[in-house]
Amino acid sequence: MINEPAGGKRLLCVVVPVHNEAANLPTLVSRLQAVAATMPRWDVEVLFVDDGSTDDSVKVMRQLRAEGIGVGFARLSKNCGHQAALCAGLELAAGDAVITMDSDLQHPPEEIPRMIAEHERGIDIVQMVRHDSTNGSKGLFSRAFYATFNTLSDTQLVPNAADFRLMSRRVVDALLRIPEREKFLRGLIPALGFNQSSLEYQEAERLHGVPTYTFRSSLKLARKALFDYSTVPLQFVFWVGMTISLMSFVFGSAHFIWKLVAWERVTAGFTDLITAIFFLSGCVLASVGILGRYMIMILEQVRGRPAYVVMDHVPGTALPAAMTTREDDAKIVERSAAKKKVLV
Repeated sequence: MINEPAGGKRLLCVVVPVHNEAANLPTLVSRLQAVAATMPRWDVEVLFVDDGSTDDSVKVMRQLRAEGIGVGFARLSKNCGHQAALCAGLELAAGDAVITMDSDLQHPPEEIPRMIAEHERGIDIVQMVRHDSTNGSKGLFSRAFYATFNTLSDTQLVPNAADFRLMSRRVVDALLRIPEREKFLRGLIPALGFNQSSLEYQEAERLHGVPTYTFRSSLKLARKALFDYSTVPLQFVFWVGMTISLMSFVFGSAHFIWKLVAWERVTAGFTDLITAIFFLSGCVLASVGILGRYMIMILEQVRGRPAYVVMDHVPGTALPAAMTTREDDAKIVERSAAKKKVLV
């Protein structure tokens, strides 16, 4: 059980990466305010991390602050990616607990009280898991990725888990002490240990805009996860090399004996030779590529170049109380759209 602090309320910081989500931010903040009103023992603070947005996302953040809603925000110097934005937010986040969630409202803010209740039971990491897996090719790829990763790696990932989770202060501090340049949070956080639990949630539809996290981004994340948390590619190279060497020895010995026994029946030709050369050349190139990938990871870590640069940071304050009706949400969206037209 979590003990009540001597000063009264505890502080919850909600870290939200943002990339071209200007239309979604007012509604998200309104719903977070409504949720905060249902948790009298907690102050809720929001920290937006702008990951190189090219729309009016930062203007909307400043406008919310001008309206008296003390959202905090940090701006990265360029688009560094979702995981880098999350790490930047965790580095800047204060509070007794930190929740990470997306800004497109597919992670429902109304699930936060459930996460807090689980945390108050003494759970350090509350991982939210989608109730229904993603459909289509992306869903098929996601299931294949989790099955492959959990087979090859010692670190087990929870299928359908998202970057929608709660972490206690000591988990965040332990995570920040890891000097890894590019962190894969879905693999790194479960590997930390601590008390962990999972809760299912129903993923909502995106409210406005289109996803900027592409299938190519998912492939890059999967590649990083495989190489960061598994040595199977290196072991695969070794065993393929050993197998090819053994097969080549057996084939060479058999061919030599065949020539001694039936020299006149052996047809001269280069088909088997050329096939063997191309096959072995492909294996060598693939092996060099796998080794090169690990060497690139080592080089990036040794260089010590930052994965992100925070060029602006405005601390936030606890969210003020707000009405919880849908009518209020609609008014906030309308007011934001009207002010956006004025700015234009």
